[in-house]
Amino acid sequence: MSGGADIALVSLGTTPGLERSDEAFAALVRRAGASCQVVPVRIGWAGQLRRHLAVTDLVEALASRRSARAVDARAVVYSTITAALLQRPAVPYGIRFDAIAALNRPGTGGLWQRRRERAVLDRAAILMPVSHGAAVAVDGARPPVARVPIPVEQIDGASYRDVDAVAYAGYPRKRGLDVLCRAWTAAAPTGARLVVGGVDRVRAIAWLRRVGRAAPDDVEWAGALPRERWLDLVRRARLFLNASRWEDFGVAPMEALAAGTPVVTVPTPGSFEALPLARELAPDLVAEDGSAEALAAAIRAGFALEDQRRRDYRERALELLRPYREEAVGRVVAEQVLPALGIEAR
Repeated sequence: MSGGADIALVSLGTTPGLERSDEAFAALVRRAGASCQVVPVRIGWAGQLRRHLAVTDLVEALASRRSARAVDARAVVYSTITAALLQRPAVPYGIRFDAIAALNRPGTGGLWQRRRERAVLDRAAILMPVSHGAAVAVDGARPPVARVPIPVEQIDGASYRDVDAVAYAGYPRKRGLDVLCRAWTAAAPTGARLVVGGVDRVRAIAWLRRVGRAAPDDVEWAGALPRERWLDLVRRARLFLNASRWEDFGVAPMEALAAGTPVVTVPTPGSFEALPLARELAPDLVAEDGSAEALAAAIRAGFALEDQRRRDYRERALELLRPYREEAVGRVVAEQVLPALGIEAR
């Protein structure tokens, strides 16, 4: 129940990234002078059915509709396109998203979502892509489009860099953990250690065994860490490594850039926000392709960075991240999003 709020944010929140994105958006709305009630989606027992994309999206769309049924607000914002697919609210609505089904739901597994998506997008009062890639995907859409990224604040880099490299591997297959481990084994300097967050040792080793890979001895499996501890690792790291097979926005690499930590990455497909920034900052740290061999070459280049180039990297990264600061994103919400939804900031 939204309790008569200006905006009800229907929050699917199926990943830590989505939860953080929704919390940030709600804070931006409140900062602009409007009230916002986050409406969490309760999936319940049907979550056990999520084994295939078509079924997963249906379960989550039905749960979103059920959770939003009693909403009482002047406008509704859906945190993903999936959350909006089966909705027909009586008030203006907007959709905030990092990818559309036309891009990330190919084949028969995305057939019903793609068919439903266009009408849902067309009826919206405003579309709020999180990333540049998502914005390009809806270029020319009927509703107004305002890019509302996840705010990324500056993270003070440590005066000492005592962590050789960090990587995030929650959802190991998506994050290319097998490619990451092969590349690290091939390129790591003698005595260097890689700290991997988001997955614990037991789960990581079991997954690697299933795909026929051995876990390197010089990897520390940090598991799921509190945000403060994770950011402390990132700010102390010499490199941030990414081998993801697909990314939408990609919070962790953006946080690395905010800490001035050089990002070494494969050219991950999707609306990967950090990729064009990483290419501008240091093209030699972006692998030629998604192979372990190409990533290993980029890792070697990362460890070869001289001190002055590292300082230049940090200064330029902070400049490139200015549009992602809370103040800048907040202006977009106040000046474009709220008026489109018929909400006057107070």
